[in-house]
This record gives sequence, C-alpha cells and structure tokens, in this order.
Amino acid sequence: MTTLTGLWPLVRFTLRRDRVRLAVWILGIAVTTVISAASLLDVYPDQAAIDSYVRLFGDNPALVAFAGPGYGFDDPNIGVVLVNETQLYGMVATALMSIFLLNRSTRAEEDSERAELVLANVVGRHAPTAAATAVVALANVVIAVLCLLGFVALDYPVPGSVALAGSQLVVGIMFAGVTAVMAQLFSSGRSVLGMSSVVLAVAFVVRAIGDIGHNSLSWLSPMGWAQGVRAYAGERWWTLALCAALAVALVTASFWLSTRRDLGTGLLPQKPGPPAAAGWVTRPLGLAFRLQRGSLIGWTIGLFLIGGVYGSIADDIDEMIEDNPQFAEVFLRLGGASLTDTFFATSMTMLALIASGFAISSALTLRSEEGAGRADSVLAGPVSRDRWALSHLVIAVAGTVLTVGAAGLGVGVGYAAVIGDLSQIPRLTGVALVTVPGVLVLVGATTALFGLAPRAALASWGVLAVMAVIGFFAALLQLPDWTLLVSPFEHLPAVPAEDLRLAPILLLTVLAAALVAGGLWGLRHRDAGAH
Repeated sequence: MTTLTGLWPLVRFTLRRDRVRLAVWILGIAVTTVISAASLLDVYPDQAAIDSYVRLFGDNPALVAFAGPGYGFDDPNIGVVLVNETQLYGMVATALMSIFLLNRSTRAEEDSERAELVLANVVGRHAPTAAATAVVALANVVIAVLCLLGFVALDYPVPGSVALAGSQLVVGIMFAGVTAVMAQLFSSGRSVLGMSSVVLAVAFVVRAIGDIGHNSLSWLSPMGWAQGVRAYAGERWWTLALCAALAVALVTASFWLSTRRDLGTGLLPQKPGPPAAAGWVTRPLGLAFRLQRGSLIGWTIGLFLIGGVYGSIADDIDEMIEDNPQFAEVFLRLGGASLTDTFFATSMTMLALIASGFAISSALTLRSEEGAGRADSVLAGPVSRDRWALSHLVIAVAGTVLTVGAAGLGVGVGYAAVIGDLSQIPRLTGVALVTVPGVLVLVGATTALFGLAPRAALASWGVLAVMAVIGFFAALLQLPDWTLLVSPFEHLPAVPAEDLRLAPILLLTVLAAALVAGGLWGLRHRDAGAH
C-alpha cells in the first residue's frame, strides 16, 4: 500500500458527486468568456475603434487595476482588447472555483468526519488530496480547452488564444495548490476558504499596484506571472511554466505537511475563544450575523471598489462612443436619455447582479446550516423554524441593501472624484438602491426553493445565471423581447435614464415577500434535513 492507494476510485467518486457543481462552474466560466470574446468583435470592428479603446483605457489607473497592464497597447489588435477585458476576470473565476471545490473535497470532508470513513479503508493518506487536486485540475483544463476552441472559432490568432486560455488554467491550478496547503494549516473549512481568499485578494492587490505604477511589484504576484505571458502581444511562454512549477510545489508541500498533523486538525492551533459567548451571539439573529459577517464585509468592499471603477469612466462615455457606434448601441436602448445617465442605469443593473451573488449565498446559509446538522442545535431550544430562518434572511436582506448601497457609493465617489461634484455621491447611491427589489426577488426565490424543494435549492444559482445572460448578453444573443420579462431587473425603472416609478418597486417587493412566505410555509411542513 502506498500513500496514493485508492486515488482513481476517489477521482471517480468526486467526479460523480460533484458533477452538477463542476458543470455549473465549467460552463459558467467558459460560456461567459467566449460570449464576451464574441461581443468584442462587434463593439471593436476595425482598427480605429481598437485605437480609441487603447487611448481611453490605457491611462486610467482604475481600469488598469481591474484589467491589467495593457501588454500590446503600443501596437494594439483585437486580441489585446480581449485580454484586457477578460483575462483577469477569468483568472479570478478559475481561482475561486479551485478554492471552493478543493476545500469541499479536503478540509470540509474532515470537518464532517467523512474523511475518517474513507481513510479507514484501503486508501493512502495522500489519496484524498491528490484526487481532489486531479479533479480540480481537470475542471481547469476543460475550461481552458473550451475557451481556446471558442477563441479560435471566432478567428482570434491561435498562439495568443493558447496563451490566454493557458493563463487562466495555470492560475486555477495554482490556487488549488494554495487551498491544499491551507487545508493542512487550518482546522476548519471556513478558515481554509477565508485564508485562501485572502491570498487571492493579496495577489490581486499586489498585481494591481505594480500594474498601476508600471514597476516590478507585479512580479511578486502569481497573477502577474500569468499575465506576463503577453497573449496576442509577443507571447512569453516561460511565465506559464513558472506558474505550473509553483502549483506543483504547493501540492507537494501539502502532501509533506499532511504527514505532520493529525486527521481533523490543522498545524496552526485554533485561537481559543472567550470563556462565555457574548449575549448577542446566543440569539438567532446574532448567530446568523456572526456566521455571515466575513462574507458581508468582503462583498461590501469588493462592490465598492468595482463601483468606483464604473464611476471613474462615466465622464468618458461620450469619448468612448464617438468613433464607435456599435458600442453606443449597448447603452442607447433607452430613448431620450443622455449617454452618461444611460451608462449609470446599465451599470447599476450590472452591479445589482453581482450583489445578487451575496444575496443568494446568504440565503443559502440556511441550507448549509441545516445540512451540516448545526440547525438542529438551535431548533432544539425555544426557537421556532420561522425565527431561525428569518434570522438568516434578515442578514440577507440587510446585506443586500448594504452591498448594493456600497456599489452605488463607489460609483458616486468615483464619478465625483472625476468631475469634482460631491453631490453625485448621495445621488448615485440612491440610484443604486432602486435595484434592491430585484435582488430581493432572487432572495425570495432561493428561500422558496429551500423551503419547498430543498434538494433543488442550489438551482437558485442557475436563476442568477439566467438573469445575468439576460442582463449582459440579451442584445448580443438577439433574445426575443419576451425573455426580458423573466428578469425582475427589467421591470425596474432605469434610473437615472428614466423617471422613478414606485409601482414596479412595490410590486417586486411584494413578490419577494410572497416567495419568502412560501418558503417558510414549506419549511414548517417538511422534515428537517430533507436534502
């Protein structure tokens, strides 16, 4: 028996167990990336439009931070635009996929004590980690191949397409290695997710600071290494080899570390908590906040920063479309409004869709708490199912208002800094809050699925994906008008491009409340732990 005995049966088991999650992640990342690549061909159809893009985006520090250093801007082509628009977001997406999937198959299995049952059989000590890494690596390979085929089918140059797809691949595998190491250091899945995400955030920030300053600081970040491949701009393949070497080193280190700890523990000791819990934590609402506060803080900061990017370019919209009528069509779906106001209306919808990610994950905390059996401890006391569920939903609703408001605040701050008008900050914060009822409908849909059909609760992510396709790609895909009615955001007034109308806001709020009520009714009338 070796330390990898049982590897392939575990790989097959992981593929079968996570087949839905893998399909959602793979198709979500690959399809979004390829659709974005296709849309750029219409928005930037000639060299004049590409040159205009480079003039506008090349000197904006906010855009450099969220797009990249602009390799190839000295001799731009449509591939360079594709890299600037999709590479960084693709790398972050594959990194997050790797973090979540690898944690689920390693530390989360130890937390639930299922890993002990597996290792009690003829299974080597390193086989579970190796199997999880192999599955995550395979998922990244499939994404890279799908993106590569899409780029080539759209007539992007083959060498640059290989480099771009390869950069996303190596970043995903690197963060699988990061998560594998964290799973040895920390003794809970929540800590592993948190610290792996911190490493991703630090890598992002270090790269952004280096790119803005055009200095070597970017090379302290592995994301900077991956971008250094210079896709479509004179490829440097050795940077991908450097990333691959780091990934192998991290996975190897995780194997070595696993031999120096006991199963179910981490190498770093847990910080002892206070001898007695604070009074507010002993109540359902306080406990719900305690469980979700880290996620809430992260989403709030992230949406504020993204909003700041949108606000920083709003004053340049007229210049952006001056020589690009195809780009103008994206923002001129509303008649009679200025381009800037139409841009704000479109941006607020996009930011609300991003905030919906927090809203759904927050509502799904109910499912994870019930599935892990922790809800049983709460419900064993004098706490009703309604009170327990509503405690988490209050955090979801309040967090939705906070995250959407933070996005609007970021837009306002970014725009005010550009034009020197501080009154734009409260105005645009208020504009963003108009989209809150649309997000709450998704919270209601998630609650209804959890209460009435708990096995299908994760389908709420599919609902968000449909909303995103409608919001981002309806025009590109030439979807029929009736499909727009499916999205609650299409029913909201497109403030500030349109006048504020209270009727759709109230109707969507009532719909969200009705969905929540339906979910609570279902929760009261089914067995706990039904999923």
